[in-house]
Amino acid sequence: MTRIIKAADLVPTPWKNGGGLTREIASHSNIDDIHWRLSIADVDRDGPFSCFPGLSRILTVIEGNGMTLHTDDATLSAQPHQPLAFAGDLPVTGRLIDGPVRNFNLIFDPQHVRPSVRLHQGPQTLNLAPADHAVHCLNGTVDLNGTTLNPGDTALITSGDIYMPDKTEIICVTL
Repeated sequence: MTRIIKAADLVPTPWKNGGGLTREIASHSNIDDIHWRLSIADVDRDGPFSCFPGLSRILTVIEGNGMTLHTDDATLSAQPHQPLAFAGDLPVTGRLIDGPVRNFNLIFDPQHVRPSVRLHQGPQTLNLAPADHAVHCLNGTVDLNGTTLNPGDTALITSGDIYMPDKTEIICVTL
């Protein structure tokens, strides 16, 4: 089963803390709580992150020069194309390194899912083992079981082959 979410269909919504906008790609939850949520956030200024008690986050800077994330006890470095995991209820203030960034975010309940987030570059072919996956195209075009993903498009898929020509980049999330 494959579901394609086009970049043009993503609707901007205010952040939980009101400090900016996000575009939800997809989510899975039950009546009581969220299991996981994928989104894209545009960050154009320094400020606090929204708090998600009981959840975990994996943030990947997909455009821009990165951010430093300041907590009470540490400073984390969110570098381009390097997934960074941290607790969703950790009080974090983000500081832009050199201009705006765009972040790909996975927020999840570690009691329900044990995800992985990996970046891949073409040329190569990947075979996705049976599981729940999200494939987000960053650059180039991706052939996913005969369906084309363009930059900004995401596929939710349970298995299949991904062909990435030269200069293609994707984020592959296994949920």
